[in-house]
Amino acid sequence: MRFLPVQEPTNTWAVFDTTVDVPAHFAGICLIGLPRERAEWLAARANQDALAGRNRIGRLSSPETEHAVLPIRKC
Repeated sequence: MRFLPVQEPTNTWAVFDTTVDVPAHFAGICLIGLPRERAEWLAARANQDALAGRNRIGRLSSPETEHAVLPIRKC
């Protein structure tokens, strides 16, 4: 799985992109500080989208991702 929910030291959750080991983004928002259920749902949805070839949740912009559906920034 590319996207995984990860528990943070503050007992909140984040969604990590395992290809680059950084938090994922969705709609310009870094996916950190989330409740567990939300992180699990977003990770599952991101993995479904990745399998279908859609890029709605992603990582730091690079030449490969410049044409993504949504802008992607580093947290």
